[in-house]
Amino acid sequence: MSPINYPFSLKLLSIPLVFSLAGCHHAPTQFGEIEKLYDFDHQVHYRQVQYNDNKFAIRIIADNYEAFNRQSVFLLRHSRHLCNHLVPQLTIKNGIQRFEKLPTEPRPYQPDLYAEIKCIAP
Repeated sequence: MSPINYPFSLKLLSIPLVFSLAGCHHAPTQFGEIEKLYDFDHQVHYRQVQYNDNKFAIRIIADNYEAFNRQSVFLLRHSRHLCNHLVPQLTIKNGIQRFEKLPTEPRPYQPDLYAEIKCIAP
């Protein structure tokens, strides 16, 4: 049976079914819920929590010492994206690595980069 020969009631039923399935594609997370995400451009795994429309927390998972530059740039760019037309105010809580030009001993394990972002009016 070709699609042209289907009964009109079946065609009429299929339209709302397609739209209802399309509506289930993405359910936004609730405030306070942790999202596990990955940014392909910066190659960073991160966890994001949205407390309200203007307050977020981000934990960027540390993978190695050399990735800190990439993680820092991602944090700045992503905070700007989250705040849209508002100004991001970053508070770094953990994960700033110290810099040694010529280290004499192996670098210790670095903690995750954790920051809180507040979006404020310009």
